[in-house]
Amino acid sequence: MRPLAPSEKKLLLILSGVLFFALNMLGLRAFFQARADLQRSIQSARNQLASQQAWIVTEEALQPAEKWINSHPMQELSSDDASAELLKTERNEAEKAGLKVTEENLTPPEETPQGKTVSLQAKFSGPFEGVVRMLFALQTPTAWRSIEKFVVKSDAQPPNVIVDLELKQFFRSNGGSGSAHPTTP
Repeated sequence: MRPLAPSEKKLLLILSGVLFFALNMLGLRAFFQARADLQRSIQSARNQLASQQAWIVTEEALQPAEKWINSHPMQELSSDDASAELLKTERNEAEKAGLKVTEENLTPPEETPQGKTVSLQAKFSGPFEGVVRMLFALQTPTAWRSIEKFVVKSDAQPPNVIVDLELKQFFRSNGGSGSAHPTTP
């Protein structure tokens, strides 16, 4: 092989420098891509960890509610018995509170994620104090009842009011119909 001329040496040196620079740029690009992929993986892992921690915190926060639900189960009733009991309870509490029932409508039973429900739409008139007493009596937590709609209007004879409410009773179906009795916890 013949010795290289000075201009050829210069050209070889420049070509080697350009090749070295190009290879370093490709290496840097690969490094930065790998670094970005690693950062995305770390961020994804952090997000998953935060999500899982949120579920753990939620589960821990719901444990007292779950214990309460297990110690106070819903009543096991037939749909007819649940409707009758809701109507009887509403009438008794209205009478105790000194309210006059002006209208009552029972709705058919419905399936919900929490269990079966029956609803009662009712209108009352009487003193506001009686309405408050009736509301406290109807909404005991262990009764599995909720007030879905509540509208109060003033009556022509103060301090009387007219109340329009929808009361919902949650229950478990006992499979039968007729004379099922509520279970006591």
